Amino acid sequence: MLPMDADIDQIQKEKIVEETKVNNNVLKYHYVYSKAGFLASIIKIPSKTDKNLTFDELPRTEADEQRIDDLISSMGIHGKLTLLLHHEKRLRKIGDELRYLHPFKFLGFIFSPKNSHLKQYMAAIFDDYFKRTNFVKDYSQTMDIYDLKNDLTVYLEDFSKEVNIPENEILPFIKDKNWEGLVRFLIKY
Repeated sequence: MLPMDADIDQIQKEKIVEETKVNNNVLKYHYVYSKAGFLASIIKIPSKTDKNLTFDELPRTEADEQRIDDLISSMGIHGKLTLLLHHEKRLRKIGDELRYLHPFKFLGFIFSPKNSHLKQYMAAIFDDYFKRTNFVKDYSQTMDIYDLKNDLTVYLEDFSKEVNIPENEILPFIKDKNWEGLVRFLIKY
């Protein structure tokens, strides 16, 4: 039992670190436990050597692709009430598991010509204010983070090849930081 005035931050924490290698990229899974219980969730931390990765070397596993497909398909198929009542926790968990992906790897899978069904689901998501708002909020935060690190234009050429759209048509959205506009453009292209 903890003393009443115990500061949780001062409690000795046991850390468990597991590493997985994906495309020569080491992902670390950190689990943190303490006497106060489970204090943190699983966090995927890309290796510091990620700075020099090519677009193809950026992580996106088959399991990630299945999660992306499940996330976008579920959001595109189901109405807001069904999503809230039956799928919200599962989809939030999937979103958290995919958060480590570079946004161009995430969007590249969705808008790749081989995944035209996902493009149709994205159109359905963007037609609904509730779904669009929730999607754009998380997606925009991720794009802002990568933009601040100047980690978008580096991969723009390869991303444009994956989605089969000329780079010069995507670049204005990146320069203007118009993240929602970029997705709308990808849907309509």
